[in-house]
Amino acid sequence: MKILLSAALCFTLIGTAMAGPISSTGKLRLADASTDACFANCASQNNSCKRTCPATFSTPCLSSCDSQAQTCQRSCQR
Repeated sequence: MKILLSAALCFTLIGTAMAGPISSTGKLRLADASTDACFANCASQNNSCKRTCPATFSTPCLSSCDSQAQTCQRSCQR
């Protein structure tokens, strides 16, 4: 009986010790997926912005779109 209790306690402690790295890996994957989605959203917004630029003011408009995209990407990294 003592052996069974000792084994159960041992497995419980090992399981608790192992749960930390496993659960943090899951959080890391979730954070990576969220960051990737943020960057994809920034790229989509940048493309939409560039499509609306008129031909006559294309250079300043495209520059403004790129500036907005950089600001968006910086916000994704926080």
